[in-house]
Amino acid sequence: MDLSAGMTVAVVSGGGGAGGTTLTCGLAVRAHAARRSVAAVDADPAGGGLDVAFGLETESGARWRQLQGASGALDGGRLLGRLPQRADGPAVLSHGRQWHPVADELMVRAIDGLAAVTELVIVDVGRALQDEAMRALLRRCDAVILAARGTACGLAAAGATADRLGVSAQLVVRDLPAGLVAEVAASLGLPVAAVIASDRHLSADATRGLPPGSRERSEFTARCDEILRDLLTSAAAA
Repeated sequence: MDLSAGMTVAVVSGGGGAGGTTLTCGLAVRAHAARRSVAAVDADPAGGGLDVAFGLETESGARWRQLQGASGALDGGRLLGRLPQRADGPAVLSHGRQWHPVADELMVRAIDGLAAVTELVIVDVGRALQDEAMRALLRRCDAVILAARGTACGLAAAGATADRLGVSAQLVVRDLPAGLVAEVAASLGLPVAAVIASDRHLSADATRGLPPGSRERSEFTARCDEILRDLLTSAAAA
């Protein structure tokens, strides 16, 4: 796997329980496992903190709150060095458990700074699509992934979210029967990049502080690896 320098990928959740944060973690962990420089960015102030999902909540390092008041271009290398990170995982720029809004221009400067010094930045947008500023952020990304549940309600929510994106996206659907992939893609007007089965090990791993993607041999890990390879192929062809 050879990720393009500075590639930025946004992961949007198409409704509650869609698994966007889980997918963000999985992609970031697998990219790091492939010895690529990667940063995961939390763009959802109401998400409870991306550092929790990575098992980094008690680790020292800068969060969005510490970046408040920064002006001008951000030094990506310096910022990367301040972020919480384990030796076996990616750097994470996270919100905390409590709501703490971040200025739109600060978020853009932080993402641009990290993209300048890493091969991959994965932005967990969650469901934070309330305003044009967030949609403008999506337009800056090289790829947008819409995570969805493979239920009737989950797909309806994903469709409503897709209508608000303002950019092209690809679907990653959880627990979708193979026979419905083509129908769902046609109905939502979006390509299905992957179908991921629910993994009962993910919850158990989370209680041990292990983020999604940590298990080398699992279907979830394999799907994340495939998504990363496909993203590279699409970027190279563009």
